[in-house]
Amino acid sequence: MQDSRTLLSLARDLQSAVPPTFARSPQVDWLAAFDALVEHPEVRFASRSLFEDAHYSRAVEEAYKALVSGVREKSGLRALDGRPLMENAFSLNAPRLKVNGLRTQTDRDQQLGYMSLFAGAVSGIRNPRAHDHRLMDEPRDALALLTLCDHLFTVLDASIRARTRRPPRP
Repeated sequence: MQDSRTLLSLARDLQSAVPPTFARSPQVDWLAAFDALVEHPEVRFASRSLFEDAHYSRAVEEAYKALVSGVREKSGLRALDGRPLMENAFSLNAPRLKVNGLRTQTDRDQQLGYMSLFAGAVSGIRNPRAHDHRLMDEPRDALALLTLCDHLFTVLDASIRARTRRPPRP
């Protein structure tokens, strides 16, 4: 009786010490997880079939390319791409897209933070997948990146297009 209690106690200790291996678990239904977490229609349209076919890196790349297109379209900055697009669209001093009213320091901090997130997403997520065909994402990583893209699309949708100053007519 004592030996079985000791073994049971040891098993509980080991179980709590070992982190779950959710990412490597074969029973995870990654597509169901995708369907539960990725809600934005643009992200779903750009990435779901690729994700379903286990083309995880390509799914992420296509979702972020759609995000770039969305920012370009809403901001009107059609000649820009990548980091310069995001920095111009969400700039603090002359934004084309405002994530809030920019009335308080907290508002300005949030604008600057989202500008950095959008620019970082292009540089750190989209670009490596677009330029290195050997980059392969695991489903868990791809799902995390697609969830971030989903959030950024939600921020983009809620952003307000700032009025641009037109030069005076001669």
